Amino acid sequence: MLQNRNIIMDCDPGHDDAIALILAGAQSSPLNILAVTTVAGNQSVDKNTTNALNVLDIMNRGDIPVSVGTDRPLIKKAAFAESIHGESGLDGPKLPKVPNLKPTNQHGVNVIIEEVLNSNDPITLVATGPLTNVAMVLIQEPKIAHNIEEIVIMGGGTFGEVSPL
Repeated sequence: MLQNRNIIMDCDPGHDDAIALILAGAQSSPLNILAVTTVAGNQSVDKNTTNALNVLDIMNRGDIPVSVGTDRPLIKKAAFAESIHGESGLDGPKLPKVPNLKPTNQHGVNVIIEEVLNSNDPITLVATGPLTNVAMVLIQEPKIAHNIEEIVIMGGGTFGEVSPL
């Protein structure tokens, strides 16, 4: 069983990431979510941020800060998965178009860097969306790699999660 583990969730909340966020943020979870950062992927970074805020609001987890990250891949044009996740990125449940919670004013990449560099405890990055924020963190602050306990990735596959950074 996992002991209390500090994590930063870097995600693009469509259906899969929403479930991951719900499980990680559950009261019985051994995970302590320090921050959620969003990235363009299943949908635009703005829609993904709205989805993260709505999920956390439904869970009564307004204590978890959400920060907007990168809005496009590093080396190609953004492409979204509307055919899978819908126009909102999380079609199906009736969620507010304007969430009750608000994102921080700090860019997600900077949040990851600051949290990891300023922590006295190990931090795990849980990346369930495109790895653009993670790549930017390592580009902007290469020494951060020594402060990250591990990076856990949900990605890859034959027909999905196929785009490069």
